[in-house]
Formats: sequence, C-alpha cells, structure tokens
Amino acid sequence: MRPLAMSLATALLVAACGGTAAPSPSPSPSPTPKPTVVAKVATDATLGKILVDQAGKTVYQWFKDIDENSQCYDACAAIWPPFLVEVKTVAGDGVVNGKLGTVARKDGKLQATYNTMPLYYFVRDTADKPTSGHGSTGFGALWVVVRAP
Repeated sequence: MRPLAMSLATALLVAACGGTAAPSPSPSPSPTPKPTVVAKVATDATLGKILVDQAGKTVYQWFKDIDENSQCYDACAAIWPPFLVEVKTVAGDGVVNGKLGTVARKDGKLQATYNTMPLYYFVRDTADKPTSGHGSTGFGALWVVVRAP
C-alpha cells in the first residue's frame, strides 16, 4: 500500500503544479555572422593602387609592428586607430586572396591584417587628403599606405 500512496502523492503534486513539466525551449542558436568584404583596392592619383576599407578610407601599416602583434596602443591608437572588424575578413575587388586576415588585440578585439601585418587608419585623413598619413614617422616608426599589387 505504501508504493500506491507514494504514487498518489506524486500524482497530486504534479497536478497541483500544473501537470507534467514541459521541457523549456532551447534558445535558438545565434546566427553565425557572415563574412563581409572589409578591404578593397582603390587608385590614388599619387600612390597608385592602395588598400582601403569598404567605405573607401585609406588603411596603413606601421614599421614598428614586426609581426602580427600590434605595438600601437593608448596615445598611438588615438591618432592611428586600429582597423577593427567583427567577423572573418573577406578580400574585395583587387585584393589578393589569402593576404587579408585578422589578429586579436590585447583587449580581444579583432584587427584586420594584410600580409599578417596589422592595419590602421589615420585620424587626420580627410576627403581631399585621404592619404595624408603616408610617410609619417609618428610614434617612432614609419607609417605607409598599403600598396596593392
């Protein structure tokens, strides 16, 4: 009789709580961001074919970076902001496949790279002077636009 009493008690408890417990719905998986074109080739009247971002802004490399690890932080990054991306990079028109990539910065954000070297913007570039940072030696090393083959 004891097993019957336990079964009845369990049935009453389940009924009091609204019946059988339905499994909670699983959260839908977050969609994987699709890779987007982040860099392409543009033609500068003076420098020829150069690398720009998807909006046409010039990107630079810095000779103080000797590998994929950026050396530009703090005051340097305020003048030369890193070219940050949120997803895997894809080469656009004119960019050689396999040369565009990403590297994690110290803060975990992804920075675009070209030939494994980190890419940057120059805050003083303007529409009428889109490559004004080319040849600068700010922060102790040469800054250059990325020339496309």
